Amino acid sequence: GSLVVLGLGTWSLSSRAITKDVNIPSDYRAKFVRYTTVDRTDNKQSRDLFINPEALAAIKAGRPAPSGTVIVMEAYRAKLDANGNPVKDANGRFVKDTLAAVNLMEKRTGWGASYPANLRNGEWEYASFQATGMRAESRDMTPCLTCHLPKKDDDFLFSLDKIKAAN
Repeated sequence: GSLVVLGLGTWSLSSRAITKDVNIPSDYRAKFVRYTTVDRTDNKQSRDLFINPEALAAIKAGRPAPSGTVIVMEAYRAKLDANGNPVKDANGRFVKDTLAAVNLMEKRTGWGASYPANLRNGEWEYASFQATGMRAESRDMTPCLTCHLPKKDDDFLFSLDKIKAAN
């Protein structure tokens, strides 16, 4: 589906970064490319990252992520052993248990302009959804903006090298 941006901004009066502009594409599992899986030991999660094919092609061709780039991150709780440690498969990867959340970042021309310079991630916006697909209405995206800010030289992407190497 297409998105309509009405210029309402995303920076709330309470100084919390909350956006309604980013939505889960209904067909991302069928049409997007899963380009990497990341195991996070700090929060015992396994994360699958997907990108839309048009953005993948642009980045692999050496161009910046274009307006319309969508990255979807499925965050799974790792299955834990009796000691609370993540169970690993034969390849040393976390064994996925239940889906914890679906997080997204989306880039659109003009997005992000309402953020102060100390938070702005170019034209990227972020959103978080519960495992049910319902928007995490109260989830403040400020931690996402703050975390990605140091990756400015990589278009605010932690996984830029993984995208470039994807098939």
